[in-house]
Amino acid sequence: MSGRIADIALHPDDPSTWYVAVGSGGVWKTTNAGTTIEPIFEGQGSYSIGCVTVDPNQPEVIWVGTGENVSGRHVAFGDGVYRSLDGGATWRNMGLRSSEHISRILVDPRDSDVVLVASEGPLWSSGGERGVFRSLDRGESWEPVLEISPDTGVASLVRDPSDPDVLLAATYQRRRTVWSLLAGGPESGIWKSTDGGDSWREVTVGLPQGDMGKIGLAIAPQDPRVAYATIEAAPEEAGFYRSLDGGETWERRNGYHSGGTGPHYYQEIFASPHRLGRVYQMDVFIHVTEDGGATFRRVDGGQDKHSDNHALAFSPHDPDYLLAGTDAGLYESFDLGRTWKFVTNLPVTQIYKAAVDDDFPTYHMLGGTQDNGTIYGPARSFNQHGVRDQDWSVPYGADGYDAAIEPGNPDVLYVSWQQGHPLRFDRRTGELVDIQPQPAPGDPPERFNWDAPIRISPHAPQRLYYGSQRLWRSDDRGDSWQALSGDLTRGDLRYELPVDGRRRSIDALWGNTAMSVYATLTSIDESPLVEGLLYVGSDDGLIQVSEDGGATWRRAGLGPAVPERAFVNQVRASLHDPDTVFAALDNHKEGDYRPYLLRSTDRGRTWTSLSADLGERDLVWALEQDHVDPELLFLGAEFGLYFSLDGGGHWQRVAGSPHLAFRDLEIQRRENDLVAASFGRGFYVLDDYTPLRAIDQAALDAPATLFPVRDTLWFVPELELQNRDEGSKGSDYWSAENPPYGALLTYHLSSPPRGASAQRREREQALDPQADVPLPDLETLRAERSEPAVRHLITVRDDSGEVVRRLEVPGEAGFHRVAWDLRLPDYEPVRLETPGDLPPWYSPPVGPLVPPGRYTARLSRVSRGQEVALGEERSFELKPIFEPAVEPADPSEILTFQRRTGALYQKASGAALELARAGERLDHLEAAIVQGPGVALELLESVHSLHAAVARLEIDLVGDDLLRSLQEPSRPSILGRLGTVIGGHWSSRQGPTRTHRESFAVAEAAYAAIEPTIRSLLEDELPELERAAAEQGARWTPGRRLDGR
Repeated sequence: MSGRIADIALHPDDPSTWYVAVGSGGVWKTTNAGTTIEPIFEGQGSYSIGCVTVDPNQPEVIWVGTGENVSGRHVAFGDGVYRSLDGGATWRNMGLRSSEHISRILVDPRDSDVVLVASEGPLWSSGGERGVFRSLDRGESWEPVLEISPDTGVASLVRDPSDPDVLLAATYQRRRTVWSLLAGGPESGIWKSTDGGDSWREVTVGLPQGDMGKIGLAIAPQDPRVAYATIEAAPEEAGFYRSLDGGETWERRNGYHSGGTGPHYYQEIFASPHRLGRVYQMDVFIHVTEDGGATFRRVDGGQDKHSDNHALAFSPHDPDYLLAGTDAGLYESFDLGRTWKFVTNLPVTQIYKAAVDDDFPTYHMLGGTQDNGTIYGPARSFNQHGVRDQDWSVPYGADGYDAAIEPGNPDVLYVSWQQGHPLRFDRRTGELVDIQPQPAPGDPPERFNWDAPIRISPHAPQRLYYGSQRLWRSDDRGDSWQALSGDLTRGDLRYELPVDGRRRSIDALWGNTAMSVYATLTSIDESPLVEGLLYVGSDDGLIQVSEDGGATWRRAGLGPAVPERAFVNQVRASLHDPDTVFAALDNHKEGDYRPYLLRSTDRGRTWTSLSADLGERDLVWALEQDHVDPELLFLGAEFGLYFSLDGGGHWQRVAGSPHLAFRDLEIQRRENDLVAASFGRGFYVLDDYTPLRAIDQAALDAPATLFPVRDTLWFVPELELQNRDEGSKGSDYWSAENPPYGALLTYHLSSPPRGASAQRREREQALDPQADVPLPDLETLRAERSEPAVRHLITVRDDSGEVVRRLEVPGEAGFHRVAWDLRLPDYEPVRLETPGDLPPWYSPPVGPLVPPGRYTARLSRVSRGQEVALGEERSFELKPIFEPAVEPADPSEILTFQRRTGALYQKASGAALELARAGERLDHLEAAIVQGPGVALELLESVHSLHAAVARLEIDLVGDDLLRSLQEPSRPSILGRLGTVIGGHWSSRQGPTRTHRESFAVAEAAYAAIEPTIRSLLEDELPELERAAAEQGARWTPGRRLDGR
């Protein structure tokens, strides 16, 4: 799954380097034509992007305009212009912070100091920085060079490629509210400058005489006298226009202009650099003219590419190449759009609403997305590759919105598409049935919000609530409905409401296609503690309460601090107190971005704010209360994911969450996971947040705290592909990470002890900066260098108290989370270095899997050989899942056998290493004998004899290297047999087979037979030979004892 692309810029000298502006997911970069692609705009002040530009003179200089350049009901806002001097590695905000929506940035091809910015300005209010702005110092300062009014900005800005001083700009007068979009006005038009923007004049000849809306411009690269414009206007004047004199006069060539969601959502055109007269227009489907607009045909529209197109890029070298940005991501074509290749690894899905089920062993997530349908997938997989694209499905297409899954029955899902169309989905059969409630004869029409709310009753899983302007109830999963109320909204007709302070004509250039009707319900909840205690919120600022199952209703008094028509994003009844309810409202569609997060403790009669320490632009979308701790709250806001430990008094950002909008939250209670629906990066999951319940000042002040450990699934991750991770599927194979395998162990260290050197440095840093720094003496420095490290360990014990694993864990101050892989330590010889250049099929050695049951974990600190326990011991259980087709042996019996195998492998592999070292010692000894003038050469015979003995033993232990080199079979060695036993069933809960046991017995007997010989060679014969050589004056050789023996 991917998401909406706003703009694409290719490196002028390297077309395989792309910069991709994502509508609400930041900026991404690839240097290999999409094989891999990474976000490069993380942590900046905006996640909504309108455009991206590469400096043609210095391609490492990248400009980004924030705030999408479409006027949709769901778009976010920006905070100005950003510049990177290093290809996107670092960024700096260069100003125009109140522009909010930037459509284009042009860098002068003659002088990179000169930059032009086209700003549409705020969508939801007047003012801001609108028009064309120019900088003569690379963005250090800006001057407005084309300003029309506080309500009109610039939607398109193009430059004559043969004369950079010649510019065309399309002004755009528009205003969106909750209830409507005024999509144009008399100030929309086309302006021209011939002096680089110093002066402008409006051109009107041949253009529409009435109000115009969004205009897209392009200039033919082959002949700059030819300019094109696609113009939103009244039907008789709207269409595609062409100028043959550099924009001075225009002719209407065709009535075609972008439609679908509305011209405001598209209306961008791109003139082909390869053929004069060929122009592409962004629309639901891409359209192209080959004759300067006289005729158009559809380019795409098959099943191989998504619709809703916004951006297009060309290759300077390949005339058949197109790179298109759509509502579902990027697509490449190498044949002018006849076929398309999808860029599969750009995870920027915009999710409106989410639901989770209680399926086992993993739960699933259901999300309604922007133009990518309703997506459904698991929270984790049980393989070594993560959650992959093929693990997800789309039960229904279009725009996906509110969703639900029946508690206790994960086969019953509820999905919806825009404007109030709920469906029930049967997971077993894949079948859908429409369940939209219908008005009775004589009832007024139902008004459904674009994102109409659905809610399952916490008291009866087959009971649904659904909202139009009234509340509906079904007790049979939507087969039939009963209206529980009359109109619970203000009931205003949108055309009677003011836009920009006054009521407009019904004939104004409205853009209300793909626009929600107004005065609708937007959120529903029923108290889980009091059946029939119902809350609803509306898009026109009302919260209504019923305490008798919908028979009667009263308006909640939100108070003067909340704007009258603030949109109710969510209303949620407390899980712990029957009188408490929370509400998240926002007023951003009137230009007010402040958060309105409220709590009532008297069922909506009075309210208090919980927004005290949220950012002034961090409008709020969704709140979830922990089902165990009433003071633990989670908040999805415009610029991040937050939690509060004190009931909303203070908020802290969830570490690692991206700086973008989270529009819905769900808690999976069995797993204690927080599922967050981001609007631009898909789903995020905070695995096992239970430590948050235990965080208090005492836990933070304690030297160390090991938090409760949740019970852990006991299984062996499957290897479905040849290798782990990408599985040889290519670098563009994308998957989301699974939660860490095994038991999650979370701990906090407040002030771990510091070593002598660290303490000395702290004392030095505390000195006056002008003071002399004392020089430590040599004994002090030697003591610092030889000081043993302080180690922190987590020790895992089984139910009998036996230590099964000791994990060395990070010891820095702060919070840490590690995972125990449910295994004993491996039996390989200790290696302090990490092996390099490993083949992709290599798997690191692991120990045997412990059996299911109860275990404990304890945190400790080891200093100078003394272990000190830290905090409480924590108990948890390993719970088996998946029943094998062939009944395995008892896990404890398996472990006993595996321990015997491991112990023998440990001895045999150690012996093999020592024999290899003995061979090296003999090589050195042979050289010392030959080079020693007084050493008897007869000793060489003993060296050769021991070399032969080592070789025979190595054949028994590790195999016959000579036969292997000849590609001939050889009998199994001891380590070969043991490796077959270990590799044959340690990655499985089954076995050992009878063959494994027999092979082990053979290896055990064989090793017992040669072990005395190995000991004699290593402990007696070789040292004696080294001693004899030393007595005759042989030089020192590695491995020889200090006393010469």
